[in-house]
Parts: sequence; structure tokens; C-alpha cells
Amino acid sequence: MTPLRIAVAGAGQIGRTHMALIDTSAECTLAAIVDPAPASILLAQARGVPHHASLASLLAATRPDGVIISTPNPLHVGNALDCIAHGVPALIEKPVAHTLEEG
Repeated sequence: MTPLRIAVAGAGQIGRTHMALIDTSAECTLAAIVDPAPASILLAQARGVPHHASLASLLAATRPDGVIISTPNPLHVGNALDCIAHGVPALIEKPVAHTLEEG
């Protein structure tokens, strides 16, 4: 079985936790790191995966099998809608939306 290629959007503490879990799985592999912070470039280089400053950049370049959205809460809905528009499944950290209206 070919491992699922999973991108992680958000390279903070929660994103890094998801990356560590991906590392322990035989069923998936880290496909890319998405984060605008300069430190995330070094993280992607150290892990040997592509880096994208935005989800739009990732989705324009490739189609991962899934994206874990661990960006700041106010970005969750927009990031999820971008994934949906590109037909890419997304796992969204809670809260799914920053406001009740967005949810």
C-alpha cells in the first residue's frame, strides 16, 4: 500500500505534534509544510519536504492526499474551504471555526 501524502498547514506546536504522529505511521508520510514563518523553511529543509508559505501555493503546485489544518483559529474556515475547492480532504484542528457565524 502506498502511504497517504499528508501536508501540514501550520508549523507551530500543534502542527509539529501532527508531524510527529505522521512520522510514526506506516500509512502516511509528510508531503509538505505550509507556514509563512521563516523558521518553517528550515523545518521543511530539515525534514526533506517541500515548503509553501501559503495553502494556495501548495494547492497550485501539488495535490496531497490530505491536509491537516493547524493554523491559527481565525484561518481554519478559509483554509478548509480552499482544500474543499481543490478536492483535498482536510482534518481541521478545533475549533473548526473562530465564530459561530463562520461555522
